[in-house]
Amino acid sequence: MIEVGEKLRIVRPGFKCPPSERIDIVIKRGAFGSGEHETTKSCLEELEKIPLENGLVLDIGCGTGILAIAAVKLGASKAVCVDIAREAIETTLENAKLNTIQDRIVPILGTIRNVPKEYLLSCDIVLANIYPEVLRDIADELALVKEGCILIGSGVLWEDNYEIIELYKSKGFKLLTNRWLEQYTTFVLEKVKS
Repeated sequence: MIEVGEKLRIVRPGFKCPPSERIDIVIKRGAFGSGEHETTKSCLEELEKIPLENGLVLDIGCGTGILAIAAVKLGASKAVCVDIAREAIETTLENAKLNTIQDRIVPILGTIRNVPKEYLLSCDIVLANIYPEVLRDIADELALVKEGCILIGSGVLWEDNYEIIELYKSKGFKLLTNRWLEQYTTFVLEKVKS
C-alpha cells in the first residue's frame, strides 16, 4: 500500500487496507508505472490538484493505466489509454476491471497517431509520463488540443527539461508547474493559444 498526495492510495489486488478517506487505486504489477516510481507519484500528486469533473483524459504511454484510472476515480468521465505495447493495454484493462471502471476506459494499441481526432481535439487533460524523445515526436499532435487543456508531463531527465518545455511553449502552451525530482522532472502545462 502506498499513500500518494492528499487523496490517493495505491493498493495491490486482494490487500486488505484499513478504512481511509483516501481513494483506493487497485493496481496489479505489470508494465511500467505501478506506483513506486518518482515520475508516477509526482504525476498523481499533480493530477489530484486539477478539477477533473466530467473531463476527458488522454493517457499517452499508459503502462499499467495507473494515471488514467486515478483520473477517472478523481472525477473524469472517460480516459483514452494509448500504448505501443500490447502488454500495457492488457494490463490497463485488467487494472480498470479491478477498479470497476472498465466501461470508462478506451484502449488504443498504437501511438497518438492512432487516436481518433475527436478525442484529441476534445480532451481536457493529457497525461504523458514518457521518454523525452516521444514528447518531442508528438509535440505537433499535442498542439492540436483545445485551449485550456492541461498537459502533465514526466519521464524527462533534468538535462532535457528546458528543451522540452521550450518546445511546448512554441506550440502554444504555458508552464504552470516545473518539479525537479531526484533524477527526473514533472511539469504541468496549459494550452493557451492555437
